[in-house]
Amino acid sequence: TMKDFVAMIIGLPSVSGEKPVEEDLKAKIQAITEQEVVGVSVAWDYAEHEEDITKALEKVVSEMDPDPDSLPAPSMNPIRQAFFNTERSIFGLPDASADPNAPNSEPEEERDPIETVMSNLRSSPRAFVVFPSQEIMEDS
Repeated sequence: TMKDFVAMIIGLPSVSGEKPVEEDLKAKIQAITEQEVVGVSVAWDYAEHEEDITKALEKVVSEMDPDPDSLPAPSMNPIRQAFFNTERSIFGLPDASADPNAPNSEPEEERDPIETVMSNLRSSPRAFVVFPSQEIMEDS
C-alpha cells in the first residue's frame, strides 16, 4: 500500500507557488538521504481560491472529455427526430439549435487568470515523498 513507500513531511515553511517547490524539495531530500525519490507532492493552501481552481480543473476535464451535448447529433429520420425533440422537452434538455455563444443574462465576474492565482498560492506545512520501495523509504 501507499503507506509502505510514502513518507509525510510535516513542518515545512510556507513557500510561494512561483517557486518550483516540489522539484527543490525532491532534490534536497535525495541529496540528504542519498536515496532515489520518485516524486514529491506538496500540499497547497488554496481555500480562498478554491472556486477559481475548481472551475479551471472542470474546464480542463471538459476539454479532455467533451460533454455529449457538444457532439453532433446523429442523423435521424423524421419520426425519431420527433421523439427526440419530445424527450428533450420532457427532460428539460437544452435545445440543440440554441446558440451556445449567446450572451449570458448574468454578467460574469472578471477573475485573474488561473496562472496568476496558482502562482500566488502558498504551500502548506505538509508534503508527501514517494520512494521506489519500502526498504528505500525506511533507509531514508
